[in-house]
Amino acid sequence: MRTRAGMRRESEGMRESELAHVDNHPGDTGSELHDEELDETTEIFLAEEERRISEARHALADGSYGTCKNCGRTIPPARLEAMPEAVRCIDCQRLFEGHHRQQTRAY
Repeated sequence: MRTRAGMRRESEGMRESELAHVDNHPGDTGSELHDEELDETTEIFLAEEERRISEARHALADGSYGTCKNCGRTIPPARLEAMPEAVRCIDCQRLFEGHHRQQTRAY
């Protein structure tokens, strides 16, 4: 079974070889770019998921798991069942995400 890192090394080797761009249709370049962007986006999502899980584990270790880190209210069990990594109640999460979206658009 090939790993993601191994597949990436293989594809980078093909792109860097001296014959990689000979007889390629322009659409091939677009497809390669699309695949690279998908890989990068996947890595961003996975890194964010790891960060959220780490944050929830920290809350579990310090005894604050299940308590919203913003308002201090109890996070409903149904939310924790659906998203065990949740560290905010749904209302505070909406505010957090809205603020985050505004900050990223400012740049």
